[in-house]
Amino acid sequence: MQFHDVRTYDVAKSTVFKLLVFPSFTGTVFDMLQFIRSKVTSIFIKVLFGILILSFAIWGIGDIFMGNRDGEAVVSIGNKDYNANDFLSEYEKAKRAMRLPPEYEELVRPQIVESVTQSIVRNGLLSAETLDLNLVFGDAQLKKWVGQSETFRNDNGKFDPELLRQALFNSGLTEGEFFSSLREEMRNNQLISAVVGSILPPTILTEKIFKYRNEKRIVNIVEFTNESILSLPAPKVSELRKLYEDTKSEYMSPVFRSVTYVNVDPKEVAKDIMISEEIIKEEYSSRLDEMTTPASRTLKQIIFSTKNSAEKFIKSTPSSLTAPEVAARITEIGNDVSVVDMKDVIKSDLIDVNEKTAAFDTPVGQLSKAIETSFGWKVFFPLSKTAEVIIPLDDVRQKLKDELSYEKALDDIFELTNIFEDSLAAGATIEQAAREINFKPVTIQSLDKNGLTEKGDAVGGIAAEKRFLSSVFNTPVTQLSQLLESEDGGYFIVRINSETKTRQRNFEEVKSKVLKSWENAARKKLLMKKAKNFASKSKTMGGLDRAAEASGVAKNRIGPFSRFGEGIEPRLNPNELASVAFELSENAIGIADNNNSVSVVELIDIQPAKLDKKSEAWLSLERELISGMEQDYLEAIHSALRKKYSISINQDYIEKLVKPE
Repeated sequence: MQFHDVRTYDVAKSTVFKLLVFPSFTGTVFDMLQFIRSKVTSIFIKVLFGILILSFAIWGIGDIFMGNRDGEAVVSIGNKDYNANDFLSEYEKAKRAMRLPPEYEELVRPQIVESVTQSIVRNGLLSAETLDLNLVFGDAQLKKWVGQSETFRNDNGKFDPELLRQALFNSGLTEGEFFSSLREEMRNNQLISAVVGSILPPTILTEKIFKYRNEKRIVNIVEFTNESILSLPAPKVSELRKLYEDTKSEYMSPVFRSVTYVNVDPKEVAKDIMISEEIIKEEYSSRLDEMTTPASRTLKQIIFSTKNSAEKFIKSTPSSLTAPEVAARITEIGNDVSVVDMKDVIKSDLIDVNEKTAAFDTPVGQLSKAIETSFGWKVFFPLSKTAEVIIPLDDVRQKLKDELSYEKALDDIFELTNIFEDSLAAGATIEQAAREINFKPVTIQSLDKNGLTEKGDAVGGIAAEKRFLSSVFNTPVTQLSQLLESEDGGYFIVRINSETKTRQRNFEEVKSKVLKSWENAARKKLLMKKAKNFASKSKTMGGLDRAAEASGVAKNRIGPFSRFGEGIEPRLNPNELASVAFELSENAIGIADNNNSVSVVELIDIQPAKLDKKSEAWLSLERELISGMEQDYLEAIHSALRKKYSISINQDYIEKLVKPE
């Protein structure tokens, strides 16, 4: 495990760093710990260095240290208060990172509030402890440190102030806020690094886990499938009724909603858009490259170590040879030559201009001139050629027309939706508003959350989209949803007409489903009986091989596979089969339920893990263990600090801050 300079590690974990460099990433220092470890030697650190140096070069450090702004405390930790601006800054950042549609914000607001509050508490506890320990990160130290970076200089070797200004603007931070937070977090991370900076798991622990995870097994199986059950006895009505009563909860009807929607579909808009022949031809010309299949060659590339040997080969080789004859001539030369067979080569595949000329201007069946390259002297022998092919305009006219009309429709939809929304705002129903833009509303009488009607039929089109269904069941009854974008770039709006609550379906309604459940259970019972009988026979006869041969059934070898099912085809229910196999001793026999079949399993080989401490598997496990230990240590730190420092959270004030106006 490589451990980086603590100073680099500190900055990499900075929340301010995350805001500037990873603006879409939210969370605490602890959430970023492992992610940032992988980035500490990257350009991002250099970016930060450059930003810091720029700041000092332009402004110095006299104005960078700011305390909290005035205001009522949201969170208090020890003697330090965190006010509304502190909280709302983190809250807004968390919302931006989640990129949720406005209609879903309300649903997750409590989770965001809790996450932000805990983030402030965790970082605040570390800050309180660093102050108690008198950990410092002084001006001179900071200045010296950032002054060592050579990144973000312009062509003249000077720093560009605009880089800093732009970074701060994008993050929404002032210079003072940025450096004040950065200094605080550097102190925090000095504390963290002192605890977790040199953690290594015990070798014996890593070895045991590695051996456990990477042991593999090989089995023989005989599979009994549903198809082997040729017939089932007819169930009694009383049996079906009992099964129904025992599993009533499985036969509740879902909530259904009756909905009317309008879908401003770009495909429908495109039907009425005319595209002139002139525009089609212009599009064709601009996309001629994609309409063209370039000329290609299949050839031998013969590489010689010297010019003399290449030219000697050319002179001594008769023209118009066949490929086998050329191959035979090459074999005669011995070690002074190498050959690369190249198939379907186009000019752009070759970098050197001379190589392009030699490969494509030399007639098929003849040797090219010798070309000097960095790899030696090359001679090309074309075996075949394919001419350039250009798709005629007539063959793609309709395709281009459809694409152009669709693109135009996406532009026109914006105007149509504006008209539609204006009509709704003026008090029109969605039926009336739809007529304004020549669209027809569609009504679905019953629809559940899975996109099924009451008859069990799947709806198609836009009504099957996840966002559509989500809108249907998040909009109050009798009300309209927001106008939302569909997957194909159109827009839709939904009105909820009515709702049918969930209810218990009676036996007659679900009789066919009950029968199917009974048949599945009966079939599985018979399969299991077959498997148990065969397993018993295998044990008596001394193994699966003999039993399978005597019974005339197929035996298959599976493996090697891991205890997590890697190496087993999905059809065989990998987790179940692996679980059974890893519980068996060698040559023992067990039974695995594969969902649609049952397998008799015989363990025939155990492959111990190959212990290689330089392998990626070992290093990955070591990183995983280090990460887990770091998290445990950090949690222990926070637990201890929670007992040491007083924590006050003004929950009522927080609710007021985040409550929508």
